[in-house]
Amino acid sequence: MSPKLVSFLTTCYFVSMLICLILEGSFLGAHEGRSILNQLSLFTVWKIGGIIPIPAINLYFFNGLVRVLLWDYSFYQGGYEFLRWTWMIILSPGAVWGIGSFFKDVLAQFVRVF
Repeated sequence: MSPKLVSFLTTCYFVSMLICLILEGSFLGAHEGRSILNQLSLFTVWKIGGIIPIPAINLYFFNGLVRVLLWDYSFYQGGYEFLRWTWMIILSPGAVWGIGSFFKDVLAQFVRVF
């Protein structure tokens, strides 16, 4: 795969994710605790006794990441399931490749410094 193709697929992936998150209304509705955007945040708030808020690391981050890569959105159920599989087969591998190559370069520079 050429770098331009990987860049294009990654951009399409992120734009599609943004559109899906807006359509799903991640911060609206009864399931705020299980929405994808809330799962992708690195920190969450735990309340002790329902009064004292304490910041904590979000334990559901990887669950949210898997949901994003599998295009697990409520509006892709039923008749639109073929769209979910199409996006998952076409765009998800390009995004994983692009993100992985970025982190590979960052890790290589970090190791080189030390």
